[in-house]
Amino acid sequence: MSRRAADPFADFERIRERMEQAWRHVIGPPGSPRFCVSVIEPPVDVYETDAEVFVILEIAGIADEDVDIEVEGRTMIIRGERRPVSGRPQRLYSQMEVCHGPFERELLLPCEVNPEEARASYKAGMLEIVLPKAGRTMNRQVRITAR
Repeated sequence: MSRRAADPFADFERIRERMEQAWRHVIGPPGSPRFCVSVIEPPVDVYETDAEVFVILEIAGIADEDVDIEVEGRTMIIRGERRPVSGRPQRLYSQMEVCHGPFERELLLPCEVNPEEARASYKAGMLEIVLPKAGRTMNRQVRITAR
């Protein structure tokens, strides 16, 4: 009598179905409401050239006066709040992915910067902060200017 080797992929479909059932139990069926986290962490890019460090933050729908930028040493903290649009009637959401409320990102910059000469601009939902590289630590709050 010959014995067949067990097929490790034979139960793959059953395992996939069980995982999908478990996931639906956690987040609900397709089309069910999804809601936001309590503190938003917007996506960010950080890169450098020979002379400067660039921080690009995606914060669409946030007024520039609702953003605060602090630099201390190599640490940058960007925080603020996305406020709901006022004057709209009460709504019953079936899906909510554009989150409102506070946001914060704390970044470790790749090198020491000179916050006294920092520039920030906000256009089309993208905040760009340019920090000249420096050899000594300074502290400063950075103001945003509209382009």
